[in-house]
Formats: sequence, structure tokens, C-alpha cells
Amino acid sequence: MRERHESVVEEQIRLAAERGAFDDLPGKGQPLRLDGPDDDSWWVRGWIEREGLSGDALLPTSLLLRKEIQRLPETVTPLPDEAAVRAVVSDLNKRVAAWLLAPTPPQVPLAPVRADDVVAAWQDARQGSRREVRHPVEGSGPASGTVEAAAADPEPGAEPMTSPTALPGPARAFRAIAIAEACSWTGLLVGMFFKYVVVFDDIGVKIFGPIHGALFVAYLVVTLVAARRLGWSVVTTLVALAASIPPLFTLWFERWAMRTGKLHGASTGTARGATA
Repeated sequence: MRERHESVVEEQIRLAAERGAFDDLPGKGQPLRLDGPDDDSWWVRGWIEREGLSGDALLPTSLLLRKEIQRLPETVTPLPDEAAVRAVVSDLNKRVAAWLLAPTPPQVPLAPVRADDVVAAWQDARQGSRREVRHPVEGSGPASGTVEAAAADPEPGAEPMTSPTALPGPARAFRAIAIAEACSWTGLLVGMFFKYVVVFDDIGVKIFGPIHGALFVAYLVVTLVAARRLGWSVVTTLVALAASIPPLFTLWFERWAMRTGKLHGASTGTARGATA
């Protein structure tokens, strides 16, 4: 029988085994962990498990940076001061900039984070956790002592809250015709510009002239009706009518009336009639 040739490596292993070099190795006599032999990354998963690392370590750089940006508000929440927050944002932005200079797959949209925005959100979160919800003076009303009760009872002289959907019918009609009249003025001015400056063609004037004229008359009628229904003073009514003459002044008057409460009915309009 022909003797089997023993290589140098096999000889060294045999001699080490005879000396007992393998007797005290860790794991001797224990079964081998061969789970997941079909997975090429089984050893990577085993290394992450042994080291106690997060699965994010397997993510590509672009996806890892994306997750860090999304988790940034939670990351900076426990930080003690603004300098620490800006340091975290600066470190993240440096790594984002490095990836943008040499991007690797997969390509995902990434951009540096605005440090001021992160600091503002961090400050809002800290202030929100410290804010008192209840008023120091408790009352007996259904909503007394709460922030909602304070908001529902504005201070005297404060500007009324404006909500277009809560306006009465005449006020909504006035807003619509005031905006439409201003738009027709804009079209007429553009038509005059093309007629006298650019192409010397009066097609724009022929189109917007009649439209502006009709809206001008409609604005006057709607203004008189709104003034009576909403309880405007004589001065306010005259200013509203005069606003139809200069270009785009109806838009200015509509904004002023909305801001000062003239469009909220007689209860607010008459109370401010003396200031008009």
C-alpha cells in the first residue's frame, strides 16, 4: 500500500496536536454554530451580535446619513446647551458634504442640515416641556384657568381675529368684487402698456376695457350694499368708493377692512367707525 504524502502544514498540525497545543482552546467540545450557511453575510451578522452593535452598521453611507438626519431632533433633545446641538449638526454636515463630493450607491437625496432650524426646534421642545398649561388663577367657568380660555377672551383694544370663512355674505361679496376689480385694472394697465409702448396694438385694451368697466360698476353697487349691511360709517363708505378710481386701491382697502374688522358686521364695524 502506497503511503500518503504529508504536507508541511499537516505535519505541523499533527505535531501541535501531539504536544497538546489544542487541548485548552475556548469552545472545545461545544457544537459549531453553522446557522445560515446559505447567507454570505452570516459572519457579519455574527460579528454585529457579538460586538453588540446596531444593524445600521450594515447600511450604505447614504442611507445611514439619511437616517441620522431623520433622527436628528431626537438625537439633540437631551443635549444640555446650544453649543452641543450645533456641534452635532456640524459633524453630521461634514459627513454629508464628504459623501456629496464622492457619492457611493445608492444615490439618495441628501443635503446639509440648517443648524439654526435644528436649534430653533430644540429650543421649542425645551420651552414646551417647561410651559405651564394651567393659569395660576382658577375660576369656576367650564374653560377657566386654561390656555384656551385666555385665547377666547382677547384683551380690550386688540385687533379682531380675521377668518374669511366666518365673514357674513355681504363681506364675502365685497372681498370678491374688490379683488376682481383690482385684477381687471391690472389687465387694463398691461393692455395700455402694449398699446402705447410695445407693439402699438390695442387688442388688450379692447378686451380688458369693457371687463374693467363692468367690474367698476359692480364694485360701486356691492360697496353700497356692504356698507349698509355691515354698518360702515360715511367716511369708511366714501373711502371704499374712492378706492375704485386709483389702480389696485380696492385691493388695499379690502386688506385694510379685513385687518380692522370692518368686514365682520355692525358689531365690530360700528365700534371702530370713529377711527375710519
